[in-house]
Amino acid sequence: MTTRDETKRRRLLAGAVAEQPGEWTTRRVMRLYRAADWPAPMTRTARRDLARLHRDGLLALHETPGRRLYTRKDGVR
Repeated sequence: MTTRDETKRRRLLAGAVAEQPGEWTTRRVMRLYRAADWPAPMTRTARRDLARLHRDGLLALHETPGRRLYTRKDGVR
């Protein structure tokens, strides 16, 4: 079950992805959460949020050995 805070956090990320093209990595998401004063974000949280937006169809996954990144599904990089 998704908590209200998880929903708010993912909406923040989805909004940023929609407004800011480019590559979305765990590190970039962590910077976003910190800038928004999200309490104690963890790498695992950022990873899960990216994976969730990928499953929801907003992000496309790109993997190479040792690197995983996401871009907007509409192709805007």
